[in-house]
Amino acid sequence: MADRTVQHDPRRQSLKLATADLIDAVGGQSRAAEFSRRVKRQQSFSDYAAPNVDQFIAIDAVMDLESVTVGKPGWPHITRALCARAGGAFVAMPASLPGSTEAHLRLAELIKEFSDLSTAMAVALADGKICARDVRRGALVAEADELVAKAAEVRALLERIEAEG
Repeated sequence: MADRTVQHDPRRQSLKLATADLIDAVGGQSRAAEFSRRVKRQQSFSDYAAPNVDQFIAIDAVMDLESVTVGKPGWPHITRALCARAGGAFVAMPASLPGSTEAHLRLAELIKEFSDLSTAMAVALADGKICARDVRRGALVAEADELVAKAAEVRALLERIEAEG
C-alpha cells in the first residue's frame, strides 16, 4: 500500500503535476495503463500523479506515454518538467531539414523571422520599460518560445552544413 502522507517540496510537486497532465493527455489512468508496456495497473498511474504519494512514474512509462501525446498541448509533459528542474528548457528540434541548397535559403528566412520577432519586442520596449500588459498584448512569451525554436533550427541547419562540408 502506498504511503499517502508525503509532503513534496515544490520542485518534486511540479513532477507530480506534469505526470497528472501527461495522464490526462493520454485519456486517463486506464488509457495510460493500455499505452504503457510495463505498468498495467491503473492505480499505479493514480499514485504517480497523487501529490501526497511518494511514488514517481518510471522513465520507460514516461517514454511510452509521451510518444502517444506528441502534438498535444504541453508535450512532452514530464521531459519539459525535468528540463525546467535542471534549470533549462525543452526545445524540440525540427522534424526534418532541407538539403544543402535549400538550407541556405531557410537560413535567410530564419534571419528575417528573427528580425521580425526582435522588432516586436523592441516595440514593447519603446517607452523604456516593459510591463505585463506589453507582454500579453504582444504575446511576447509565445514570441520568445518561437525565437528559441527557430534558434534550434538554425543550429541544426548549421550542423548539417558543417557535416556536408
